[in-house]
Amino acid sequence: MKFITCASYYGVGSSAVTDYVSEFSSIFSFTNEEFRFIQDPDGISDLEFNLVECFNRHNSGHSLKRYKKLVDFYNGNFLFPRYQSFFGNKWKELSYQYIQELTDFTYPGWWFYDLYDRGEFYLFRKRFINKLLHKTIWKNQPDRVFNTMKDEITYCSHPSEEKFLQCTKNYIYRLFESVKPKNIDTIMVDQLVPPMNLSRYLRYFDNNIKVVVVDRDPRDIFFLDKYVWKDGILPSNVETFCKWFRYTRSHRKHENMNSEQIKFVQFEDLVYKYDDTTNDLKEWLGLDETQHSSKLKFFNPSISIHNTQVWKQFSHEIKEKEFIERELSEYLYDYQKIVD
Repeated sequence: MKFITCASYYGVGSSAVTDYVSEFSSIFSFTNEEFRFIQDPDGISDLEFNLVECFNRHNSGHSLKRYKKLVDFYNGNFLFPRYQSFFGNKWKELSYQYIQELTDFTYPGWWFYDLYDRGEFYLFRKRFINKLLHKTIWKNQPDRVFNTMKDEITYCSHPSEEKFLQCTKNYIYRLFESVKPKNIDTIMVDQLVPPMNLSRYLRYFDNNIKVVVVDRDPRDIFFLDKYVWKDGILPSNVETFCKWFRYTRSHRKHENMNSEQIKFVQFEDLVYKYDDTTNDLKEWLGLDETQHSSKLKFFNPSISIHNTQVWKQFSHEIKEKEFIERELSEYLYDYQKIVD
């Protein structure tokens, strides 16, 4: 099985790549849902850090609990199913199996962070009960503690890097093998890995993944988020936005964004230089044009062109545009080079 995934920074139009690749009959496109369980906080990368790279008796076992909690969160429920909608029961079944494979042993027990995870009220209640008991029936037993966490389980785990990587590769393979059609070898999954620190994340795959990193003109990202989407995810102050933009792209100064497994694509090139850009992408991905059975069905540059140069619709906010142009000049798309 081979993987193709997009990695992006938010609002950059990476779905254009997902949509284009999905037009090939040789690709199984696994929905437009983002599958971020490898890269998110408490995900697989954090798990490796705590189990392998920064092992200690508390953090390591607790990180397995945190990953289990993330698995349950991503599973969803009967009102709002998430990964359950795509993997069915296999998401929790295979994720729990993965946790078990990484676990050396368990025992009934708890520590302070089990209280922390349950919230301040639970901690307050525990301390209140113990103080009350020490004032009354346990007056002569000052060291005795009322155990309110008798059902808590402590996990113990310290795998080698080799074991962790092998278990992780097997886990990811089994997950997607459970949903991939048997007659298709390549699966398109959105946001499996982040655009930065990719050398770390590629280790979780058997050299069978290709990552397309997508970016976009910062002017469009700012104006779309602030004035069109209005979701408040990005800084609305233009000075802070420019700091955020540089902060999230700084890795490109020292990371190779074009290799056998990584390719950088500018969203605007997909729109204005569709043939050249998609031909290059197609060759790099090893796609066959004869299998491009749904061409322009999901990604049509004549439609997506309306999502470019959006800042022109907000001429009354020219100072913000000019500020971005000064501060982020090296990231601006050069529209003057477009040949009609």
